[in-house]
Amino acid sequence: MPSEAKAPFNNANADIILCSSDNIYFRVFRCMLALTSPFFEAMFDLPQPRRNHSNSEMSDGLDVIQVSENSKTLDMLLRFCYPAAVRDPGLEDMNDVEEVLEAAMKYGMEDVEERVKKAMVAPSHLESNPMHILAIACRFGLEPEARTAARYSLHHTAPTHDTLSAACLPNNVIQGLVAYRSRCSQAARTLCDSLGWLEQSQTHSFYEWWTNCCPCNSKADVRYLTHGTYPRDWWADYMDETSVALEESPCGAALTKNLAKAIARANSCPSCRRRAQDQMVHFTGTFARELNRVITEITLDIAI
Repeated sequence: MPSEAKAPFNNANADIILCSSDNIYFRVFRCMLALTSPFFEAMFDLPQPRRNHSNSEMSDGLDVIQVSENSKTLDMLLRFCYPAAVRDPGLEDMNDVEEVLEAAMKYGMEDVEERVKKAMVAPSHLESNPMHILAIACRFGLEPEARTAARYSLHHTAPTHDTLSAACLPNNVIQGLVAYRSRCSQAARTLCDSLGWLEQSQTHSFYEWWTNCCPCNSKADVRYLTHGTYPRDWWADYMDETSVALEESPCGAALTKNLAKAIARANSCPSCRRRAQDQMVHFTGTFARELNRVITEITLDIAI
């Protein structure tokens, strides 16, 4: 015997039943389905079959429609269709996102589809599982979401080819993603090796701090030569370490990976410690904005 779905899909006043693939009855209203789904609207407009038709099924005097979705997916899908009094389901699992999105597309529920896509690219999902989101976006031909997921994949170390294959990404997407990451890493390293952007953005107080005499050793590295002055060792080491971090993950988070270490070294100097904290926080903020600008200009060349 079929089981009954939980509220609000067990309403005694419902006028039709959807039966999930795992044999759960969802008692719903035709008008709600017709308003959100052209698929169901067209179905309800068709002449009703004879009651003794082999495909006809009824329960409690209501037509029963068999659907291929399981009860968990159907519950989440229908909650998107109901009025505001019924809260949208929390799509925390990417497998749930994929299944509900597939069902929304299948039944032509455009509003539900847009809301699921919005939930899919929530920052929490993008930060934790960009590769799964990219795979979903590729499967359903969602180019904007694919590009957003690719951008967030930079926040993680480069995935191996096995990881990319396990994500069921097409070969052209894998190749495009690898090339995209390589270009982003190169652009990030260039910002470390060439400080032209720094000279245009920093204030005089930054250079005054840079050039003040102090007991710290300077590092004779022409990449960091600014206004005829070499930087302190601790700052040059921070830039070297940051360049390596950006190679692994070309994103703003890499800029703060070694920040505390650099400030700790600066604090050992009576002169540097007075400004190091504030100036380095300001510097990394400027660096992050410039990094974001150059990464944004790099295109992801994939066709989905």
